[in-house]
Amino acid sequence: MNRVKNPVVHHAPRRVPQAALLVAAATLTASALVPTQAAAEWPDRPMRLILPAAPGGSSDPTARLLAEELSKRLGQPVAVFNRPGAGGNVGMAEAARAEADGNTIVLSWTGPLATNMALYKSPGFDSQKDFAPIAKVGCVPNIIAVNKDLPVKDLKDYIELAKSRPKGLTYGSTGTGSSWHIAGAMIQEESGAKLVHVPYTSPGVAVTDLMSGQLDSMMPLVVMMVPYVNDGRAKGLAVMSKTRSPVLPQVPSTAELGMPEMLSDTCFALLTNAGVKPEIVAKLNQATNQVLQDPKVKERLEASGITVEGGTPEALRDYIANEVKRQAEIVKAINAKAD
Repeated sequence: MNRVKNPVVHHAPRRVPQAALLVAAATLTASALVPTQAAAEWPDRPMRLILPAAPGGSSDPTARLLAEELSKRLGQPVAVFNRPGAGGNVGMAEAARAEADGNTIVLSWTGPLATNMALYKSPGFDSQKDFAPIAKVGCVPNIIAVNKDLPVKDLKDYIELAKSRPKGLTYGSTGTGSSWHIAGAMIQEESGAKLVHVPYTSPGVAVTDLMSGQLDSMMPLVVMMVPYVNDGRAKGLAVMSKTRSPVLPQVPSTAELGMPEMLSDTCFALLTNAGVKPEIVAKLNQATNQVLQDPKVKERLEASGITVEGGTPEALRDYIANEVKRQAEIVKAINAKAD
């Protein structure tokens, strides 16, 4: 009788209990819903908005307005934390180190986001790698303002006078690498005007010297010069933008004067930490755009000289990338170094 070695044994397939299948399906469904649920429940505690500037500065009212309005739309208090120092680097570095949960946002501007990347060897953060863009708030252009007795009536006269004087014309700034300094350097680069940079530690002192004639000119943010231009204590020659500013509509833009490349402004933006869930960034973007589209908010921002923009995180990311490159070229051209 022949024996069959190692016979093949056919087993009936095991049936998985229906209860186990239901448990597995529920587990998969729950895990798939975690990000959505997390975004739906966020924010679940008070938030903070870091402003890399001192209390009482020109950006402080904007930060507090945005915090108040975002709080209404997100359902949690949003407190402003002022963190000044090193041209905005201190506050930006603190914001970059915060937990990536979307509960910390930062209101920044062109200086820390772009200029400082070239101006400082070690700013303490990378504006493109350490942050997730939320939305661009808007921009304030610089204005070319001169002493009321300077013998010029427009921008063309100013450039010609600066070229004709052996020592050129003086212009004040709030320090090396500031937007005032960058604006003046850009005028030199674009027009060939001979300008002498005079840095100040206090913007108020610079304005006083402009009024008295100790200083020929300055290129601050347009909103700062509104009262002086309107009452004739200074002359506004041009805002350095594509269009006129709503706060000084009588002053032409450099673009309309035939100098479309002579543009200088400070743009404000909201960001959070890199690594924050996309769903949360999307909620922050939606809330920010709702705030900026509110007629009352828009009116208040425009009264401070800001041309409101809003938009997508992607648009802000592109703006920062382009501005980092542009500011690096300017810093290199004028050989600027941080004080």
